[in-house]
Amino acid sequence: MSIRQLSVIILINSANAVVKDVGPIAWRLQLGSAFIPAVPLAILIFFCPESPRWLMKKGRYEKAFNSFKRLRHTEVIAARDMYYAHVQLAEENRVIQGKTYFSRLTELFTIPRVRRGTLAASTVMLAQQMCGINIIAFYSSTIFLRSGYTASQALFASLGFGAVNFVFAFPAVFTIDTCKSQIPSSMGTHADRSVGRRSLLLATFPNMAWTLLAAGMMFFIPDTEENKVLRTGLIAL
Repeated sequence: MSIRQLSVIILINSANAVVKDVGPIAWRLQLGSAFIPAVPLAILIFFCPESPRWLMKKGRYEKAFNSFKRLRHTEVIAARDMYYAHVQLAEENRVIQGKTYFSRLTELFTIPRVRRGTLAASTVMLAQQMCGINIIAFYSSTIFLRSGYTASQALFASLGFGAVNFVFAFPAVFTIDTCKSQIPSSMGTHADRSVGRRSLLLATFPNMAWTLLAAGMMFFIPDTEENKVLRTGLIAL
């Protein structure tokens, strides 16, 4: 999950915790608390640079370059990426050749290789939302409640869960594309190579699978008074 998503989760959980004891209207305030993160998001979006590709598609190359300069460290890198984007747009326009949006949309399902790509991308996106940290975040309050927490404890546990994920999102953001490994070269030396997201995903998916399975299996522990501490602790862990 991105830092933005985690920030939204923390803000909503914080708002829910604040208004939980206000009486019969608590559920209405908790439902309406979702607007709180939308306010700073709506304000801050005006400070974001416009999409350079969108500006280039509209022929506004000077504004696109200014936008690239805000997004890149140096003007040289901005110029390089702008040239890449220009070449990509030119190739896209050549392939499209005046086709309408709806005709291109139908090609997602009528051309076999494109249809396979559409199916693969849709499957990955759906699976991403239905597994891992996302599914725990969506149902964190319910999970803690079913594990033996009270409603208030489950709410604060969800807040703590979101805070922990928010903190550890920062090292993930700064290391996911910079993790290095050494590979032997033809000259007998070792060269650094970026591990990349694919390798990290292949290494972490098995761990995600068994930890999610373990979390689900913990609910088979009998919910008795003598097992309450053990059951609740293992599920929270």
